[in-house]
Amino acid sequence: MSKESSSKTSGLKRFIRRLILFILFIEAVTAAVLKVIEYFKSKKAEEENPKRDFKEIFNFLGRKDAAFSDKNISGVISKNIMGSTSLDLSGASFKEDGFISLSSFCSAVYIVVPKGVNVKIDGLIKASQIDCDVDEDSTLPTLYIASKITCSSVYVTTAE
Repeated sequence: MSKESSSKTSGLKRFIRRLILFILFIEAVTAAVLKVIEYFKSKKAEEENPKRDFKEIFNFLGRKDAAFSDKNISGVISKNIMGSTSLDLSGASFKEDGFISLSSFCSAVYIVVPKGVNVKIDGLIKASQIDCDVDEDSTLPTLYIASKITCSSVYVTTAE
C-alpha cells in the first residue's frame, strides 16, 4: 500500500513540475513575441510618419511607465490590455488643445497632467471607473481624453 501511494505522489510531483515548466515556457515565449511585435510596430510607425508630434504607448500584461517632457507634444495614443500604465505628462507643455486616445481592457491607467490644463473625458466606458481631480478653467488649453475602456480604472491628477 505504501509503495502504491508513494508512486502516486511521485507521479503527481513530476506532473506538477512539468506543468510549472510548461507555464514558465509559455510566459517566456509570450514576452518575447510581445517585444518583437512592439519593436516592429515602432519601426513601422517611424517609417510611415517620422515627424509626428504625438506618442504611442502599448502595454500588454505588465506595467509601463511613460514620462513625457516634450515641449511640443499634441497627444498620446495609449492601448492597454490587462496591465497598469502610468502616463506622466507633467513635463509637457500644452499651448494648444491636446488629446489622449485611450483604449483599455482590464487595466489601471494613471495620468498626470501639467498645471494649467483642462481635462475633458468622453467615450465608450463599460464597467469602469474614472476619477478626475483636475480643476476646470475655460481660459486654459484643454486635454481631451477619448476613451474606450472596459473593466478598467482611470485616474487623472494634476502635477504638484
